[in-house]
Amino acid sequence: MKWWIRFSVVIGCFIGCFVNMPEIKVASGDVVEKSVRYVALGDSIAYGYGLSDRDEDSYVGLVRQYLETNYDYVFCANLGTNGLRSDELLDILTNKRNIMYKKYRATLEHADIVSLSIGSNDLLHLVELGTDMQKYVEHGDAIFCKACDGFDKNFPQIIREIHQIAPGATIYAGNIYNPCQGLRQYKDLYSLTERYISMINETFKRHPGFVLVDIKSAFDESQEDLVNMAFKGKEVDPHPSKRGHETISNLMIQAIEKEEKEETQ
Repeated sequence: MKWWIRFSVVIGCFIGCFVNMPEIKVASGDVVEKSVRYVALGDSIAYGYGLSDRDEDSYVGLVRQYLETNYDYVFCANLGTNGLRSDELLDILTNKRNIMYKKYRATLEHADIVSLSIGSNDLLHLVELGTDMQKYVEHGDAIFCKACDGFDKNFPQIIREIHQIAPGATIYAGNIYNPCQGLRQYKDLYSLTERYISMINETFKRHPGFVLVDIKSAFDESQEDLVNMAFKGKEVDPHPSKRGHETISNLMIQAIEKEEKEETQ
């Protein structure tokens, strides 16, 4: 009987000590891993046309490399397509009969970051160097204005559709630069393209729902040749050079860092 009394006293003292102990939190040792899903949409600029290693040297590849230094896991999909216009991208995102509809929506669904390069081809597919520029100046205004109006209607729909598909994503859209800036021998071409490029870029300023990346100003102010300008018969290659892609990626990264800083404040 005595042993039971002594045992009961010991147990009671132990329980009393345990109950009155301060709370101790034991670290689990778990490491929180960060992941990010980056999807690039757009035309041949996003695709990396003309680069010897587009996966690494395009602005999409360079942004991916930046993300890889800041996240444990990075999913990156480059859906850039050569020659893509805004009406074609909108059709891909909204038309169930489009062959790319399911792929784009499945890829975008869980995106955290979406970059968008669109608008250049809305104008460029209308231009042929073999045609007298004076003809465009005199008779082309209605054609180009119609293209600008079309972009003004398509672009906000594209932004809304991306947000519907990927509600958690931040969209970074770059405006368009004038590839003819350095072509002194084609002054009429530069003046013509500048007028309508400015109209396209006004659309980026008017509509909400995305972060504007001001590529136009950076290219205008650069002392370097950022465009890999080349003529191929009656066609022109207006794509960014490797340095041009580096410039675009730096602008994208700065925008991403700014948004992330604002979110944490």
